[in-house]
Amino acid sequence: MAELTINRIDSELWAKSVDGGMYEVQHLKLVGRVNTSTEEDFREAMNQALRKGRFITLNMSDVTLLTSVGIRVILWTYKQCAATNGRFLIENPSQSVKSVLGLSALEQMLA
Repeated sequence: MAELTINRIDSELWAKSVDGGMYEVQHLKLVGRVNTSTEEDFREAMNQALRKGRFITLNMSDVTLLTSVGIRVILWTYKQCAATNGRFLIENPSQSVKSVLGLSALEQMLA
């Protein structure tokens, strides 16, 4: 079994940006561990989502471990979205993800 599963959630949800345009939101759900052995898959999933749009939500309710490499990918994705007037949000973080984001002072920025 893989340490990390990344599911794309199809949705009809659209978001309005600051420039007034409507954009499709990319929804992804992570299940498992985000660490050095899963970083490459996580980074590639974020790259694919960014190629499709600049609005991304990441459901992390089933993430059991988030390490510094995962935080690095999350911050990079957040900055890419922000640079194009997009938005990146973490939805339903698990307790372990909340703890890590809180310790790294990112909880308010990403939730």
